[in-house]
Amino acid sequence: MESLISFITTPAILPWFILCAVVLFERFWHLPTRVDPLAFVRLLGLRMAQRVCPDRNLTSTSQPKTMQSRISGSLAPFMIVAPNLIILVIFREFVYYPELFDAIILYVCIQFSSNIHQFQHIRRALLASKKKLAKDLLSPMVLRETAMLSEVGVSKAAVESLILRFHYQALVCYFLFIVFGPFTLLTYRLCYELHLVWNPKIDAYREFGKPMEKLVMIFQWLPIRLNALISVILSRGFKAIVYLRTQKLAKRATEPHGAILLRASHFALDVNLSGAVFYNDRKVRRTKYIGRGEPNAAFMPNTIALINRVLVVNLLLLLLTCLIINTIYSTI
Repeated sequence: MESLISFITTPAILPWFILCAVVLFERFWHLPTRVDPLAFVRLLGLRMAQRVCPDRNLTSTSQPKTMQSRISGSLAPFMIVAPNLIILVIFREFVYYPELFDAIILYVCIQFSSNIHQFQHIRRALLASKKKLAKDLLSPMVLRETAMLSEVGVSKAAVESLILRFHYQALVCYFLFIVFGPFTLLTYRLCYELHLVWNPKIDAYREFGKPMEKLVMIFQWLPIRLNALISVILSRGFKAIVYLRTQKLAKRATEPHGAILLRASHFALDVNLSGAVFYNDRKVRRTKYIGRGEPNAAFMPNTIALINRVLVVNLLLLLLTCLIINTIYSTI
């Protein structure tokens, strides 16, 4: 028993065991929205945007408005993220069990299981032919308009939303926690929540939200590409070589991460994904990825199966990453 405890608490392995324990715990008990600190961050971001956003009555082509919006969008997140980060960094120095404190930060940051439960509720509503209920359940998960969606459209939107949130809210967080530590993870998660509130797809934040969008993309750049590749390899095996040769993992360094993930997931699941969507009565055309057919309620469990496979492989690769990092530090 003592040898097992000694093995678990070694500096090389301890972060990985913390990650596994928190992921397992969060899968069975996620924070309700009313007590989720990230919900408060979203509210704070919304209130700040209402105060610091430039006058929306100015013309959208106004150069002063564009510059003012981007400057405001660069400074506003600093006012929210920096004070909270400084307080927590100082507080960690006084706690008796800093590893437990790290686990709490990780738990707050990887709140994703609620999306799986919502996804399953949507599927049950579709199977019961309750399309209106399915749309109402989908609406909090997506930014697009849901009123005009068909049953296939609701299924596709739910699949896309779950895949994207799994990578953004879970896998990127795992990677940052293991490689850079809890406070880099917390910085990313706060920035990601502010990005959701100030999404440039919302007309009012088209310029204001761009600095935060670029910052979040920097955090996500490497883990998104690695996990997109893992999804393809796990589902299609050696056909991943064909995918990389014909589709390419990323067509350019600045390609939107949503496009990378949906293209890889379309290939992994062999189903139609992406396509035109409506935001604020404005149609946005996206590249449609053609697979064997349209996703429906009966297909939706395949998405959860893919997520679970990617999750397990991701955790094993992060264990290997822990050992590599420890080896590098021990040789320096």
